[in-house]
Amino acid sequence: MKSIHIDNQNSTILIGESYLNTRKYLPEKKCFLICDENIYAHYKSFVDEFEHIIIGCGEGIKTWSSVEKIVEELLAGGADRNSYLLGMGGGLVCDVTGFVASVFMRGLQFGFISTSLLSQVDASVGGKNGINFGKLKNMVGVFNPPQFVICDTQLLKTLPEREVRSGFGEVIKHALIKDKDLFKFLKDNQNALLNLDSELMEDLIYRAVSIKTDVVNKDPFEKGERKKLNFGHTIGHAIENNSGLTHGEAVSVGMTLATKLSEEMCGLDIEESSEVIALLRKFRLPVDHEVPAETINEFLIKDKKKNRSSIDFILLNGIGEACIKAIPIEDLKNKVHQLCESKVK
Repeated sequence: MKSIHIDNQNSTILIGESYLNTRKYLPEKKCFLICDENIYAHYKSFVDEFEHIIIGCGEGIKTWSSVEKIVEELLAGGADRNSYLLGMGGGLVCDVTGFVASVFMRGLQFGFISTSLLSQVDASVGGKNGINFGKLKNMVGVFNPPQFVICDTQLLKTLPEREVRSGFGEVIKHALIKDKDLFKFLKDNQNALLNLDSELMEDLIYRAVSIKTDVVNKDPFEKGERKKLNFGHTIGHAIENNSGLTHGEAVSVGMTLATKLSEEMCGLDIEESSEVIALLRKFRLPVDHEVPAETINEFLIKDKKKNRSSIDFILLNGIGEACIKAIPIEDLKNKVHQLCESKVK
């Protein structure tokens, strides 16, 4: 097992720890476990050891109605300000659990058992918790870190293959913005990683979490450096909300478009640009989409990263080196039209 501590959030990420050892990280408090129906089906005997709240599955659970359901069940179960919440699931469950923990009776302590690759490398790390507002992702939320996150690589073996690939979208993002060596590691070990080789996966998750931890330690509230973690997300979120793509798949398309834009705006070498797109394809992630430019642009003007008349957009100077460019919204909308009209080679 490897552990990483996020100093300025007093949060510890436990990589390779078994979820069966969770109780040793819990305080002597009444604990409520929150999970979705799929997790309950796979891990019923473990979940039944706790007082638990079962919610639905999919993006539809990140809503006020889910929050209301959880609060109602917490109250019915006798929860008070000294209770503890434990989220078990992927990024969606972790987001909702962390949000409820942050606002119920003005705040409870909480932890996560992260069951998806996407959550282990990204969503459960860094203290962001939120719910959607209509079709706008994470529009209502807080910064509040869990006390601990357990990343048990054995849990990944129950994931559908498409969800595994989706998680690699975020891993590739980490490599592109901060670590060229990780990019090479992904290229060299693609087959073994897609087959979830335990030793390689533990190393991969540790490296990805280390990157995010370093960024979060420097910029916990996303005032500067942490914005780079949004590479591929500005357009990706718009595509995700208007297609059948998963989060990681939509981010893959968003990274592709941002990479092509980096050629024009940052002088990204065309060979490196081609390497980025080739790696995404190697991990069986999409690089094209069918969402109209007009639809994407409708979402851009509501993006959380909007700053008056511009958006802080993340681009690449090179593989492993991201930069932040404030692009006027009207200019970005024109560029989206151009990108959508050209097919990725």
